[in-house]
Amino acid sequence: MFIKEINLNGFRNYNNQNISFINGINLFIGDNAQGKTNIIEAIYLSAFAKSYRTIKDLELINFDKEYTRINLEYSKKNIEKSVELFIDKLGNKLIKYDDIKINKISSIIGEIILVVFSPDDLNIVKGAPSSRRKFIDMICCQISKSYIINLQEYNKCLKIKNNLLKKNITIEDKEYIYVLNEKMSFYIEKITEFRKEILKKILYQSKNIHLSITENKEEIKFEYISEFIDLDKEKIRHILNNNINIDIYRKTSTKGLQKDDIIIYINDFEVNKFGSQGQNRTALLTLKLANFEVLKELKEETPILLLDDIMSELDNKRINFLLKYIENYQSIITTTEYGFIDNFKNIKISKILNGHLQNQ
Repeated sequence: MFIKEINLNGFRNYNNQNISFINGINLFIGDNAQGKTNIIEAIYLSAFAKSYRTIKDLELINFDKEYTRINLEYSKKNIEKSVELFIDKLGNKLIKYDDIKINKISSIIGEIILVVFSPDDLNIVKGAPSSRRKFIDMICCQISKSYIINLQEYNKCLKIKNNLLKKNITIEDKEYIYVLNEKMSFYIEKITEFRKEILKKILYQSKNIHLSITENKEEIKFEYISEFIDLDKEKIRHILNNNINIDIYRKTSTKGLQKDDIIIYINDFEVNKFGSQGQNRTALLTLKLANFEVLKELKEETPILLLDDIMSELDNKRINFLLKYIENYQSIITTTEYGFIDNFKNIKISKILNGHLQNQ
């Protein structure tokens, strides 16, 4: 699949801008705060109906406009398709795929397959476990509709449970928590099982990619840390119920998927504790390219790569490896400089100045 064009009307600092893409490397150059990242964000919005930069939709609307509208056209299995997203300052939000109104966001996730790569993604390797859970969840959600629903329902139950635990628990509240644990145990079993399966595939792809980047000097490994791996629903429920008095004492859920983590090793050392800056960045590059390969295999479509200002985070060796790897696929790259593109042919360069496309 590939994106053909996008129209940004009243989006961020864009008044009304049409942008076309080639099925290759699309490079957007400009100084900071000119609107490069807004292009990446608009494509992400079209795929997930939400931003990865803000939870407030009103922030997406141009100050001088009453609404924003994004129209994106793409090709999938040689079929022309479109998505439209409309948001106004009254809080109305409308999403259409092929001119059909969409009511459930879960029904559109996985339609446009993306791999997003930004400097903040270094938190996947170096940051808190929540960043690694978000990484695997984003992959799993693009692959499986069931996974999306299970994760949404689990999070709803967890929110209700935590709200109950914050107050003085009555007998009725405690009984309701047992009911919630029953539901959550079902979702935990399904989610843990699928995470484990997908992580195996990511590890398989990662090993060869990492050896190539490091010229066979380093080996990457993962360990999925979860109390619930290979447990059935009843055993999971037993763990949750046995911990209920501790939960009440601490006023929060102390057992659950929100405690899961993925430990990344380079040559058997935990990279976030002992890895150099270069090793951390190489591990992240490996994970993103493995992400790409797994989505391509399981979705039987080529994902679109969104690379937001990451070239400043990589040295020339890693930049060249990355661009050689992706030059036959569609990628959309933002950067402040472009001295690294001399040896690449299938490339389109556009300059961005204050929400306007120059020299397209």
